Amino acid sequence: ANQINGSLPEEIDRIIRQALEKDRDLRYQTSTDLKTALKRLKRDLDSGRHAVDNSGIHVSRMPSSPAHEHSIAVLYLENLSGIKEDEYLRDGITEDITTELSKIRRLKTFSRAVVMPYRDKQVTAGQVGKELGASYVLTGSLRRAGNRLRINAQLVDATTDFPVWSERYDREMEDVFAVQDEIASKIAAALQITLSPQEQEALAEKPTENLHAYDLYLRGRNFARRVGRQDMQFALQMYENAVALDPKFAVAHAAIANVCAQYYYYFERQDQWIERVNAAAQRAIATGRDEPEIRCAEAWLDFAQGRYESAVDKIRAALGRDPDIDGGYHLYGRALFESGRYQEVVDIMEDALAHAGENYNTTIPIHNALGAMGKTDALKNYTFREIAIFETQLKKTPEDARVRVLLAGNYAYQGRNEDAQRELDLAMALRPDDTMILYNSACTLCEMDRLSEAMAALKKAWEAGYRNPVWTRQDPDLAQLHGNPEFERLYPSAEASAATASPVSPES
Repeated sequence: ANQINGSLPEEIDRIIRQALEKDRDLRYQTSTDLKTALKRLKRDLDSGRHAVDNSGIHVSRMPSSPAHEHSIAVLYLENLSGIKEDEYLRDGITEDITTELSKIRRLKTFSRAVVMPYRDKQVTAGQVGKELGASYVLTGSLRRAGNRLRINAQLVDATTDFPVWSERYDREMEDVFAVQDEIASKIAAALQITLSPQEQEALAEKPTENLHAYDLYLRGRNFARRVGRQDMQFALQMYENAVALDPKFAVAHAAIANVCAQYYYYFERQDQWIERVNAAAQRAIATGRDEPEIRCAEAWLDFAQGRYESAVDKIRAALGRDPDIDGGYHLYGRALFESGRYQEVVDIMEDALAHAGENYNTTIPIHNALGAMGKTDALKNYTFREIAIFETQLKKTPEDARVRVLLAGNYAYQGRNEDAQRELDLAMALRPDDTMILYNSACTLCEMDRLSEAMAALKKAWEAGYRNPVWTRQDPDLAQLHGNPEFERLYPSAEASAATASPVSPES
């Protein structure tokens, strides 16, 4: 369509292609679905946001769309500290500034996924504005030295590349929230936006009064994304240290509940983890802050205990309030997948990827849903997107064993067996006994038709704690193991489980 009329956005082509898709399962299932897609496109055009970038997990750009009068793209601050450890702080502060600006009703902001492709790239405000349709671009840098923090921020008119406002903040670390508040307020003033009392109150809110607690929370979040047993333990320790410093830190309490629910699901089906989830969620609620992250933690608990419908309802409501909840769409996709609602996973694919941020786990339910539906061509195309995501993540965190083993699986799917073996070996070297590394190693080995080795790895994953037959039996990567006596013994079908009351134990 946009080849005939260049003023049309590229996203309209995707909508038309899906509406005309030969495979009925990949078409819009109802006229309401098509109407929703068109309404979403209109909303994104009105706000200066855009559709999907084929290079990866991010939302793409449509230069032909008009810029909103007060649309602003907040680029990731440049980390001048020279210390890789400070990148999580840089990312957290940048995302918080975006969140602060989003509280201003007359100011349209772009999600973190939209601006992430520009992180650590040499780009001009004019280039970003043209590609995203943003009228203004916020750039800057961050340098931490001991307990001191220097932030340089500059608001640039994307049309003229002329600075509208700039400021340098040289403060103690504990002043970072005040700096974020001040940046948002100064930008509003520079754009002649008068803040309402409600907006001023919202900007004054802080997640915690303790910067050290906030620092620990950001570190924990980075570890939690890796899903490994050791990484989850690190994350839990950091979250618990955060709430010890600030017992009213609601989001950190919710993060504890999240990790405990996932620990129960992936590693240890013991009641103590459920008790810890409930206790942490209650502490979060007791702070008086109704954060959507609390609903996300409750949804994880429902999911881990097999209450899929309730999990879907809760996480959908939480995402309705904040679509950028870290890992929110990952959970949404997993709950839909385990309940057999594969088409719905595919339906939310673009929204999920647009709001995934750095949580690459969001890709997994989509991959499995396409495989379970037998959509070979669609899955083949999708693996190119996954590989781009995983390779980008590895450049930032080469020590992340999980992203390596997921990358290995995609390489194997594409027949790149040497590349797959290299990443598999590195993942196993980094986390040789990790439950989920073993599980995903089995998936990779199945793709390489090494079924006996795959079964051995899967048995080790079972022994290390992952004993969920629902996901495992529905995982298309492991379909070749169905019928294997050991597979059927460890991960029995629902019918087989009902027929036997004796506990499963692996053969020696």
